[in-house]
Amino acid sequence: MHSVMEISKQILRFPNKFKEKLINFIKIKIKDIQDTRNVYFNFEELSDLLLSACRSNDFGILYSKKRKLFIDEDKISKWIYEKLLPNTIVLKIDDEDILRLLIFCIEITYQMFSGGTKATITAKGFRERRRTFESILVDQFVGKLGEVMLKKFLEQNFPGVKIELDWRISTQLKRHKNDIINAKKKVSIKSTPTLAGIWAEADIGYDYGIMVKCSVPQQPILQFFIEVCGFKRLIDFIEVKIPIHDRLFREYLRNIKNRIYNFKCEEIQTELKGFICGYFKTSEYEPIEVGEKLPYMGKIRERRYLIRIDQLRYEKSSWKIFLQDIGFNFK
Repeated sequence: MHSVMEISKQILRFPNKFKEKLINFIKIKIKDIQDTRNVYFNFEELSDLLLSACRSNDFGILYSKKRKLFIDEDKISKWIYEKLLPNTIVLKIDDEDILRLLIFCIEITYQMFSGGTKATITAKGFRERRRTFESILVDQFVGKLGEVMLKKFLEQNFPGVKIELDWRISTQLKRHKNDIINAKKKVSIKSTPTLAGIWAEADIGYDYGIMVKCSVPQQPILQFFIEVCGFKRLIDFIEVKIPIHDRLFREYLRNIKNRIYNFKCEEIQTELKGFICGYFKTSEYEPIEVGEKLPYMGKIRERRYLIRIDQLRYEKSSWKIFLQDIGFNFK
């Protein structure tokens, strides 16, 4: 039976209202996905990704009739099984490339603080403020995670392809640095933790832009230490030092232990997800000028390419064309 649901345009502007409206439908889809593909999306992940698909009207999910707006639930299912799942990569935090990423991010953050790179440790805002070591480390991790996810995606889908990422730390900020260093054309890979976003981007000077949405734990670096037992050792060390009569801090320690002791030492549980939204060829588009306004983004502050995600190429046949164009030969 063909299923539709009436919504308002206003709901698409407010994620919480969108989730309330579709709460039962989303929960059913989470279970269906887990049962059929053994991939687990939590409620926040799938609802934000679905909101993104609705906002961009990917797969024609939305349609209007007699001035009313409807969601086509069958087309949502089509989007899930033909686009979302085939283009989602799930990696545990002990994956070799994820561990490389962790080491890279720790090292580049140390170098930033010691002046070894030209990258800044201040954040632009109402006032310039100095960012903490931890916040920079997490930003670096999430920012480069999309490159790792794309590498895994392409190598899994096209045996024989070997993607080389740029792990070097330069003393100079490079414009138009190629994110795939063994590609013959310039490729920009942008990763974002904002799963509800609808715009893929690339700076002027690149041949291709690729968008990857990444879902990571709220405290990704701490999670490494929890699951390899480093954090447990810290808590055990502190527990010896805190007197038994200090009830307040003993209570704090109990709360922390209850949270982390669900994880058995060296039993890696945490998964990172990457949704490879697709790619675009910059020569087929015009850059968006400074001052223009885009839906769900606002005013543009820097001239660059911005392409709605429903226009990205994502099919396996399209990725094959992309790889051939940037110089990869494979069977």
